[in-house]
Amino acid sequence: MPIKKIRRALTVPALLITALLTTATGCSSMDQDALDYEPQKLSVAAAKDLVRSQSSVIFDASGLKASATNGAPHAAPCEGVEHGYRVKHFWKIQGPSKAELSAALRRLHEELPKRGWKVYRFDKAASKNQQMQLEAEDTKQHHTVLIEEDFVPTGPDVSEWEKKGRDGLYVALDSPCYVDPDYTVGDQ
Repeated sequence: MPIKKIRRALTVPALLITALLTTATGCSSMDQDALDYEPQKLSVAAAKDLVRSQSSVIFDASGLKASATNGAPHAAPCEGVEHGYRVKHFWKIQGPSKAELSAALRRLHEELPKRGWKVYRFDKAASKNQQMQLEAEDTKQHHTVLIEEDFVPTGPDVSEWEKKGRDGLYVALDSPCYVDPDYTVGDQ
């Protein structure tokens, strides 16, 4: 499934959780004085490489031999922080069965803390589908991640578009705010 469709397929709870995690990292509409940390100076290219590396850690910790969507990390502004940005990376592990994907999410719950991540939540979403979700933060780099089961819905009210989806684990990874004097809004 293309990244644009994945973004549209996000559930309302997932969007709310992502917004909460974003606020927790200080990259919301706060001004620089309101951040509880000083944004690190880092080029956009280096920050994207760091996010790709974090995505690899997550993929490896899943233990799956599967494919992943090829979503590229992109920079987004940190409101109120001059030349401030954060990097977002949305992607999906797909291919294995629902049972294998659920087992991989449980494995991530166990493995990520061994790799320097703190798990804040591992529970069912407050949505109709009640898919399992995992929220965590890297304790050194302060990247946050939301990983959730993304299974093709079934039933009479399911659209043709939804039926064409593939089961997977959806990953939304965010960096903290960084500052790059060469960054301007609109840079990707």
